[in-house]
Amino acid sequence: MVLNMPPRRSHKKSRNGCDQCKERRVKCDEKHPICSNCTSRELICTYLKIPIVSAPRRTVHAVTDRSQDYHHRRQSQSKHHDKQPISSVKSVEPSFVLRDLELMHKFSTETFQCLCGDQSDMGDWQVLIPQQASKHTFLLHGILALAALHIAATATERTIVLSYLDTALQYHNMSFAPFRQALDALTPLNCDAVFAQSAIITVIGIALPRLNAQHRGECFSMIENMITVFELLQGSTKVSRISRPWLKASMFSKYDFWLMETGDLDSEKTVAIKKLSRLNTCIANAEQGGANREAIDLLQSCFAKFARSSHPVAILAWLVYVKKDFIDGLRMHQPFPLLILMHWGVLLNDLGSHFWWAKGCGRDLVIELLAEIISEDPVWEQALEWPRKMVGV
Repeated sequence: MVLNMPPRRSHKKSRNGCDQCKERRVKCDEKHPICSNCTSRELICTYLKIPIVSAPRRTVHAVTDRSQDYHHRRQSQSKHHDKQPISSVKSVEPSFVLRDLELMHKFSTETFQCLCGDQSDMGDWQVLIPQQASKHTFLLHGILALAALHIAATATERTIVLSYLDTALQYHNMSFAPFRQALDALTPLNCDAVFAQSAIITVIGIALPRLNAQHRGECFSMIENMITVFELLQGSTKVSRISRPWLKASMFSKYDFWLMETGDLDSEKTVAIKKLSRLNTCIANAEQGGANREAIDLLQSCFAKFARSSHPVAILAWLVYVKKDFIDGLRMHQPFPLLILMHWGVLLNDLGSHFWWAKGCGRDLVIELLAEIISEDPVWEQALEWPRKMVGV
């Protein structure tokens, strides 16, 4: 890079060189007489200790604290460039760290498929969603977190697994605050990114705590994990309610749960849902029974839509659309809401046969709920029998 030559002028000498040189970002070499035009020396600025460049810098937050490494690299660069004229500086440090680039490549070549129901979704998640991530930081962090989780879930070496689990957790945490802000300020410009991030948060919320506990030997409750997912998604119904007219004209128009076609349920699923409904009528009061009934009706819709198309939306939508009263019942570990959740666990188990992030989750949830719900009532036993049979316990 060559600097434009300013008019010649005399500079006032100071302790660190000449003041005008300091303002102009050039080094004043006090071993020689004071120059009348110091820029002719083409020396690097010792005050800023970086090459003089006009291009703006764009920074993506690193996963781990790299401040010491960054400082070391800068010192090395400064010492190196002090020996060279400015015109020989050809490059600037990349904005992305190596792992970030690796994760984006992982997402765009493999991970995106774990969010697709069929071939019609591929272009959206492989191309359009990453384009949205360039405009919305929370979605970029969500994509990188999911890619890191994918690597951790499929790696065999423990050190690699733990490293990428840490990366996934840190990026996942970084996405929360800006995502909540976007939820509170939905517009036609950000609704696609918010919808995509809602799906990513759901997937990560289901898989990450379980994998982390498995590889670190920590205590873990699938029930508590699912309650946390419910709480994370509170407010996501707002995406559907407010932005539905916008989504009709967007890439997510075909993901509208309420417009998905339904299939025919087999006799076993039909009988199991009817048993739930009858049991709810017998044991619940009016207020609790209403929330349970809505959750059961929604669950039946999920079964019917998944029977038609094995799209994750057909199952995950239940987590988004169940009412707060029902979630409160789960939080208080009321037996009947837990029984309904157990039946949804059968769907999650089916999803595990299609997608790596759900593998084993449904079965673990059902097993844990069977230990939680203890009853000698024959009616309850019959209701518990079907989920037990479906996950092979």
